Amino acid sequence: MNNVSTNLTHGFKTALAAVLAYYITTILALDFGYWAVITAVIVMQVYVADSVEMCFYRLSGTLIGAAMGVVVLLVIPKTAFFTGAALFVTVGICSFLTRFNTRYRMAGITVVIVVMTGICVQDVFIFGLYRVLEICIGILCAFLVSVLVLPKRKVDTLRAALERQAKACAERCLILVDAFVSRQQNVEESPVAELVKDVWKNHELLQKASRNESLIYSRKFNENFPLKVSVISRSVEHLRNMVRALNAFDDDGYDIIMAGELKKLAETSGRALVLFVKNEYSTIGDDLEKTISELDDRLGSIRKEGLVRRFDSRKLVQVFSFYSSLLYFADDILTAITSVNREP
Repeated sequence: MNNVSTNLTHGFKTALAAVLAYYITTILALDFGYWAVITAVIVMQVYVADSVEMCFYRLSGTLIGAAMGVVVLLVIPKTAFFTGAALFVTVGICSFLTRFNTRYRMAGITVVIVVMTGICVQDVFIFGLYRVLEICIGILCAFLVSVLVLPKRKVDTLRAALERQAKACAERCLILVDAFVSRQQNVEESPVAELVKDVWKNHELLQKASRNESLIYSRKFNENFPLKVSVISRSVEHLRNMVRALNAFDDDGYDIIMAGELKKLAETSGRALVLFVKNEYSTIGDDLEKTISELDDRLGSIRKEGLVRRFDSRKLVQVFSFYSSLLYFADDILTAITSVNREP
């Protein structure tokens, strides 16, 4: 249902941008106004960030292509052979240059437009300028509709993804700790593996949102998204290490003396992560720091009493591998909360 709503909105906005471009070119009595309409349809994307990126590519590609097209019209004889040869060379060059930048695909399209429609015109410069104007009108219409009409922003998608992933990390951490204190039961790896794949998409979302939306929606970037993306990424890596440590146990496990303290740390850490992502972490940092300190004190007491000697060397490594991953999970969250609280 969500995808259907998104597609319906995108269809409406694309149609609106196309009609707007049509009316503007009609009012201005431009001879090739349909290029504005085509451009509006090409440029319009589902997300604002993608539309802005396409606007830039289309504009820069148009300027490059128009310049190449005007030069071709000025230089070559107006015959079918030379026109075909010029198209072959210019389109070939633009297509080759797409390996360095996508904008050159738009340059190739504009070259074709200018050369094919301007072969018989007398004033090549004016003709080229009008074609650029038409395409720019299409770009402007797509940009305005994308930004002002029911905008779908990458930054909003990123925020929602981080909140969803933080909640999933908190739930998975509790499940893993429960399995650990229940005599180290093996667990399914797929939920954490899927979470890792989902989390890695955050980097592309962050990059596109920061590059293409931060100037337009500056108020939405008043939070530290890079830190949140980093914390979530490290959190899922710690969870994956916890899964590996659990699944390394291949026989009967042990009762864990610190079961209560470990469950409390998992619960407090998960809650802190969720609140950190939602910017609601005013006091949770103190609670998490206290829980970590209590756990360290408890472990120190157990070691002094010699209770860890019941583990053989292999089991000891596995137990402490799980314990360390859980502790790193909590420490990373606490460090992030502390660093944000110190910001002016």
